[in-house]
Amino acid sequence: MSIFKDYANFYDLIYKDKLYKQEAEFVYNWANKPKNILSLGCGTGQHEKYWCKYTKIIAIDQSEEMIKNAYRHRNIKYICENINKFLFHKHLPFIECVVAMFNVVGYCLLKDIMPLLSLEKGKYFIFDFWDASKFNKQPPQPKVKYFDHSYRISLPAQITKRLIRIDFIIVKRGEIKAFERHWVQRYFHKDIQDLCKKYGYKIVGIKPTKSWTVWYKIQRR
Repeated sequence: MSIFKDYANFYDLIYKDKLYKQEAEFVYNWANKPKNILSLGCGTGQHEKYWCKYTKIIAIDQSEEMIKNAYRHRNIKYICENINKFLFHKHLPFIECVVAMFNVVGYCLLKDIMPLLSLEKGKYFIFDFWDASKFNKQPPQPKVKYFDHSYRISLPAQITKRLIRIDFIIVKRGEIKAFERHWVQRYFHKDIQDLCKKYGYKIVGIKPTKSWTVWYKIQRR
């Protein structure tokens, strides 16, 4: 099943209340105002919309529909490709900061991404993910979100202590417009520590939130 296909046409409406500007500015400043950014899993470019005022961006997403709907600017270069394949085959110019926003590393796994990043010593990889340690306290529950005469049903199922499956159903005027099944990886802090040790990074910043999400800044050794 292809994900973020029909769903992409509703994506910006579903997340119109997401604090993209605040998140983008936080990451840009946390990364010490990089001169360029490689954005993994850019979606429709809602974080890139704010970064492009200050810096140049290479933005990757494997969903043609997401890229088609993405925000356009001369400082953003969009590439529609599988993230792992792109990182493996492409020789990138000097990158000051790599970012993976909105739980991208839950889909494209850290263990696959980290050894492929061409970051030089001292440069940053910033990402957010769902903290597995919080799920015992805040277990996933079915939810309904309303937007623009439509609604999305989220049906989660915890498969293992690190893996969650979520079925998304979008209904508009009584008709099902999209169905997608997402498999999302969660991480414990020790998982990040172990991966950093294995691939030559160190954790230099952690920003927890009130939700499942936690932000990490890791630096190439």
